Amino acid sequence: MRSPYGLSLIELVVILAVLGVLLALGAPRLNPDRQAVNQAARGLAEQVVRARLEAIRQNAFVGLLLDPAGAGRYLVFVDENANGARDAGERVIQEVRFGQGEWARVRLTAPQSPLVLLFDPRGVPQSFAGTTVTLANRAGTYTRTLEISPQGRVL
Repeated sequence: MRSPYGLSLIELVVILAVLGVLLALGAPRLNPDRQAVNQAARGLAEQVVRARLEAIRQNAFVGLLLDPAGAGRYLVFVDENANGARDAGERVIQEVRFGQGEWARVRLTAPQSPLVLLFDPRGVPQSFAGTTVTLANRAGTYTRTLEISPQGRVL
């Protein structure tokens, strides 16, 4: 006769086996480096959209500078002379530096040289052929690649 209290040893072993499998499958997704890279990629994609919207809102040329120097950085700025480069004195709307602060786990690995995505006052990218941006964790074991199309959209 079966006791109405508790689990049998076999039932307990089966439950532990199922929990072990679920934990083994889910553990890599809890990696803080992976989460930081994914969050940084989402943030960069949002800043591409922000640069376009700021260009329209301010009726000015607005650029997004991707700079791989050090751990890398990107910044959204108002290009007051519309030359496609960030000059001294031009207003920075937002700057994010990787490798420090909350982005200490992330680094910008591509593009290999500084690159500016410039939007005109109508929100149309100027002289931009598209590029691929790669973010990686410190060890380089996890990367996330974003493709920015010639139309200025992140794919």
